[in-house]
Amino acid sequence: MKLSKKHYTFIFSFALIVLVALQAYYIYNSYRLIEKDMNKEASEIALKVADEMNQIQKVIDEDNLINSFKMLSHEKDKQFDELNVIRFKINNNHQIFTSKVDSLVDFYSKGENYQIALKMEIYSIYDEINNKELLPNKPLVMYRTSSKINHPKSINQSVWSSDDISNQKDSDLGIDESVRHKYKVKSQTYYELLNLKFLILKKIIPLIIVSLLIVGLIVFLYWKSLKNLSRQEEKINQLHLTIDSIAHELNTPITTMKFALHQVQHQETKQMMNRQINRLEQTVDSIFVKNDENSELLDEVILSEIIQNIQLQYPEVKLIHQSIFEKNNVLRTKDFQQIAQNLIENSVKYGASEIVLNFKFQKEIKLSFSDNGIGIPTNDLSFIFDKYYRVNRSVNQNVSGLGVGLFLVKNTIERYLGTISVQNNKDKGVQFLIVLQNEN
Repeated sequence: MKLSKKHYTFIFSFALIVLVALQAYYIYNSYRLIEKDMNKEASEIALKVADEMNQIQKVIDEDNLINSFKMLSHEKDKQFDELNVIRFKINNNHQIFTSKVDSLVDFYSKGENYQIALKMEIYSIYDEINNKELLPNKPLVMYRTSSKINHPKSINQSVWSSDDISNQKDSDLGIDESVRHKYKVKSQTYYELLNLKFLILKKIIPLIIVSLLIVGLIVFLYWKSLKNLSRQEEKINQLHLTIDSIAHELNTPITTMKFALHQVQHQETKQMMNRQINRLEQTVDSIFVKNDENSELLDEVILSEIIQNIQLQYPEVKLIHQSIFEKNNVLRTKDFQQIAQNLIENSVKYGASEIVLNFKFQKEIKLSFSDNGIGIPTNDLSFIFDKYYRVNRSVNQNVSGLGVGLFLVKNTIERYLGTISVQNNKDKGVQFLIVLQNEN
């Protein structure tokens, strides 16, 4: 089946969309994989920094902070002031902690070009006696980098109770044992790789550029091929038009020569000229599709006569003819003669010594022409009905013809809204099958 340029363009566009989608999917997966690896490396760096900061906190102020939570009152009037005192202590250490955490981040991410933001906060202090959350919306930030976190990712979480924050007994700390301090404290450490997108793009931009170049090259090559194909089709159409014009122009001199032939007195010269004029006329007539509406319908007797005449034309070829003739309501004699003449002549030209004709005139008209010739190359099967098309092979270089016989046959069949198909026989030769509806 031949496809038009529109079909090829549609197929190419669909294939291109699939290719672009696959490349986009591949790039997206690469992006996600690189993102995952970088976040993993950044989280490992953040954990190292967080461990170092925990040690620094213990040295600087953790004991005082622990005692502050240990001594935190359960009286509502005092809780607010005591929490502010704790917040004040934490805020006083911010400047020290910020410079420490920045220097640690720089140290551990050296050579990776990672810009990591880090933050550790106490986000929940729960009074277990009064069943009350003391930090509903405003957590206590223990330390953070100078760069702020916009999209935090958690790397460490801890929960501890004020009952267990010291191994010393309450009496050793001077706390009244009759008063219990029960608070559950929750803290969280967050990090963010701030230049993540930049680092990923830096790695996948070469992949994107290569993908775009591949797609661009494919589109350019297709456009170039389509342009060359259009130019070639234009030349072929121009050539066809030229041949048709030449054939049309030959009609006038042929008619003139026919009249002049009557003036020739020498009988042998007259017969020779008549044969050549008829040959030239047949060649010109073969280029054009003629629709003779005045031709009578084909009957069984005329069909047999046509086959016999063709057999006389080619005595070296064995014609095996089988017919089932019940009725014929559509096929005209001249059209059948043109179909049979062209197909049988084609078989003879291409080496057939035996041609099997199987005709059925029933509800459908089925005309089968099968020969034992050299067959048709598979790659040429879809083109043999094109006007002026000839199979390009060494074995038929000396075979005469314009390549219009099968074109005329197909056009004749299409006038009857019928179909014609062709296939190579299993052993040798080729078979044509014509199907026409046998109803007016």
